[in-house]
Amino acid sequence: MKAPLVIGYRGEIGSFILRGLLRTMPKALNIWCHDINETENERIDRITKADVIFLCIPIDQTIAWFKRNNRFLKGKTVIEQCSLKEIIRNIDHREFKLLSMHILFRPSATPDRKDRNVLLVRHSDWDEELVKHIEDITESKMCWIEDIKEHDIAMAYEQALIHKILLTLGGVIEGKTYIGKKIKELTDRIRNGDPKLYKMIQDNKYLPKAINEFNRNFKNFDKITWE
Repeated sequence: MKAPLVIGYRGEIGSFILRGLLRTMPKALNIWCHDINETENERIDRITKADVIFLCIPIDQTIAWFKRNNRFLKGKTVIEQCSLKEIIRNIDHREFKLLSMHILFRPSATPDRKDRNVLLVRHSDWDEELVKHIEDITESKMCWIEDIKEHDIAMAYEQALIHKILLTLGGVIEGKTYIGKKIKELTDRIRNGDPKLYKMIQDNKYLPKAINEFNRNFKNFDKITWE
């Protein structure tokens, strides 16, 4: 990675990655970025000069971005950051390398490195050097999942279901006990996030199955053992 580009550097994830690049790259002059205020020619110029692109734009704009810029991506590596990966399945990336990465925490609210995991999807070829770069940039633990379907199934449980349960539970408790207070803290953390993103997380097509499984287990709670 010699000339990385962060697209969407003003957002939560983009600004986090840009700060990491500025901290770890030998020269800031080799780092490129753009967001909504640059002209089309400026954006194309930066894409052309980059070798690795961190695509940190809203999930609902991802497909349109690839359609608009595919012709400039030949020979490059694009690392997308979508919270749901199914949407990228049909992207034509024969001319460039498309990699999938998911930062599993909100950077601005997660200062402790032990709480920070970054998920990498094995649906394409990651090289060891790039993985090490990302580990240094994010100061996080690298985790792996096999493909985009498994990613979205996992996120149905780890994001969508958890958010739904916490928001529901937080609405019916006062938070007087220690655990109750922690539930309230987590509920507030979700509510202070991006509502549009969280709505899209709830649109995960694997969520109904996760809800049904949770409901079965909740119904049979008395059969749970505490071993």
